[in-house]
Amino acid sequence: MIYHPYGTTGIQVSAIGFGGMRFPDQHDVEGCAALVKKAYDLGINYFDTAIGYGKSEELFGVAFQEMKKLRRDKPFYVATKTNKAEPDQIRRELEASLQRMGLDQIDFYHIWCVVDRESFIKRQHKGALQAFEQLQREGLVRHICVSSHMNGAEIEWMLEEYPFAGILLGYSVMNFAYRDQGISAAARLGRGVVIMNPLGGGIIPQHPERFDFVRTHADETVVQGALRFLLNDPRITTALVGFSNQAQLDEAIAAADGFTGLTEVAVQEIRSHLSTSFDALCTGCAYCDHCPEGVPVPKMMDSYNQFMLSGKPEHIAERLGWHWGISRKSPVFDLCSECGLCEEACTQKLPIRERLKEIKRMVQKPR
Repeated sequence: MIYHPYGTTGIQVSAIGFGGMRFPDQHDVEGCAALVKKAYDLGINYFDTAIGYGKSEELFGVAFQEMKKLRRDKPFYVATKTNKAEPDQIRRELEASLQRMGLDQIDFYHIWCVVDRESFIKRQHKGALQAFEQLQREGLVRHICVSSHMNGAEIEWMLEEYPFAGILLGYSVMNFAYRDQGISAAARLGRGVVIMNPLGGGIIPQHPERFDFVRTHADETVVQGALRFLLNDPRITTALVGFSNQAQLDEAIAAADGFTGLTEVAVQEIRSHLSTSFDALCTGCAYCDHCPEGVPVPKMMDSYNQFMLSGKPEHIAERLGWHWGISRKSPVFDLCSECGLCEEACTQKLPIRERLKEIKRMVQKPR
C-alpha cells in the first residue's frame, strides 16, 4: 500500500481509503465488519463514514473493537461527518458517533455537504466552526475538515476563508476539470485532499467499455485504471472506495500495490479521451457556470450524465438530491430564461437548454 501525508497534520494515510456507504447488507454485521477488518489487514488505514449512512458507523465500530487491539503498532484513522449547524446539535451527533464506533476521539471530523457559499456562510453564522473548535479543544475531535460539492473556485475561496485540515470532495476521471482549481488550492495551502466517488459513484465499473481508455496496461481493469489516474496525482491524499465485497477490495489494493506512476503522455491521453469518448456527456469544465438567472448548470448537466450512462430517469433526481442538495421542489427548475449563454460557453456545444427541460420533466413527473 502507498501512504501519503495528510496535509500538514503529520499523519500518514493509505492512498486507498474505505468508504462506508456501500455495504450490500447492513444486517450482516459479522460480514460487513469482517470486510472492514480485512481492508485494515491489507494496509488500508483511513476509514470514512457518516451518521447518514444507515448503520455504517455501528458496523465500523464492530470492526474497530478488534482493530484497536493492534492500533499501537498499526494505527488507523477515522473520519465521519455532521451536516448540523447548531452547536448543541453538532455535539449530540458527535457524541452519538463516538458511542456507535466505540471511540474516544474522531481523527477527521467534517462539516458535511457544503453545496455553495451561502451554505458555508450560514453554518458559520450559526456557530458551527466555533462548535467544532470547542470539540477539538476538549479532545473529542483531532482535526477539523470539510466535505464539499462546490466547484473549484468556490472550494478555493472556502479553504482560504478557514484553515480546514483537509477537504473531502467528488473527483474522478469523469469530472476532474470541475474541481481541479479547488484541488490545486488545497495542495498549495497544505490541506489534505480526500476523494469521494473516484469511480463515478459506480458508473465507471458499470460501463467498462465506455471507460476502457483509462487503462494504460493490458493487464489492468477499468477500475484499476481509474484509481491509478488519481493515485498518480501528487495533490491527492487518498481516494475512498465504497467496498461491497472482497473482490472489490482486492482489485483496489492491486491498483496501489506496486504502482510506480503514469507517464505524462499517458495522463494526457486519458484527459484527451474525456472529450473524444464523451462527446455527448458533460465533462464538467464549468464554463457554463455563470447563468444570469442562477441556474446551477454544471450540477444539472452532471446529473443528466447519470441518466445518459444508466438509462434510468430516476438517477437524475437521486443525483441532484443526494449529491447536490437540490430537491424535486427546488425553484431552480423554473429559472431558465432560455437566453442561450450556457450553450455559447459550452466547449462541447451540448443542447443544454433542451436538457434542462428534460431534467425538469423527469424530476418533477408524478410518481
